[in-house]
Amino acid sequence: MRFYKKDIVVFMLVNMLSIVMLMPLSIAGAATLQQQQSDTRLTLRFCYEDKQLLPYYAGDSVKIPEHPGATIEHLQHATAAVGIGVELIRMPWLRCLQLLEQGKVDALVAAYHTQRAHYTVYPQDQLGQPDPSKAINSNALCLAYRFDNKLPAKLLNKDAMLTIARPLGYQALPLPAHTLLVDAHSPEQALELVVSGRVDATTVTCEINGLAANRQEIDTLPLKVLQPPVYYSVGYLMLSKPFYQQYPVISTKLWQALPQSLDPNRYIDYLAYPLGF
Repeated sequence: MRFYKKDIVVFMLVNMLSIVMLMPLSIAGAATLQQQQSDTRLTLRFCYEDKQLLPYYAGDSVKIPEHPGATIEHLQHATAAVGIGVELIRMPWLRCLQLLEQGKVDALVAAYHTQRAHYTVYPQDQLGQPDPSKAINSNALCLAYRFDNKLPAKLLNKDAMLTIARPLGYQALPLPAHTLLVDAHSPEQALELVVSGRVDATTVTCEINGLAANRQEIDTLPLKVLQPPVYYSVGYLMLSKPFYQQYPVISTKLWQALPQSLDPNRYIDYLAYPLGF
């Protein structure tokens, strides 16, 4: 079959016209794909306990209050900075740990512990150790006791039985050998046991992110806070292994965003919750 120059020119014009007509369809398709990607953006499933723990978590239920607590606000700022969403899930603390191990939630805040190392991922330094520069917060715990309790003397007397209330599921602390731990259902119940004289003391936060801090409630109770702190703790955003393995870059960016979005004064503000909110 022979082609003449005129036929070739017509053929080329028809092809060019077809390409031009298909371009809007291609652009529309790309826009649709981009919209689908934005509608399905990554959401971090964050689990935290359903009991109030000021200044970190506010409210005593599975519902999320309007002012959810300093740690929750901190996390919301950090996730927004890296362009992901966050779903808040409130459960009993031990249940949160179980769900993280099962990969049914993506994250929680906890201190590093070897018992959790096999199912959690946390920010590490060059030596493979937990990196406090990428922690979500830090705090110190002091002993709170009734004003008429001779706690300082009991601490020194190894023959005296020392009773300290701690909420169920909380990490064990390096307390004196003659200490008897008494389980409490919540930090509030632990304080009630101290005020009623049923135990000698409980632990309370007395320093947050390097700032001196006492819950305002402590000042209204017949309690004293013993210095110096008995324990220093660093809270890390612990991720599930499935989440980290699927999103390693986002995980690293999130850990890096936490110290940048930290507002120490907001943690202090929540010590007075609900006053001023």
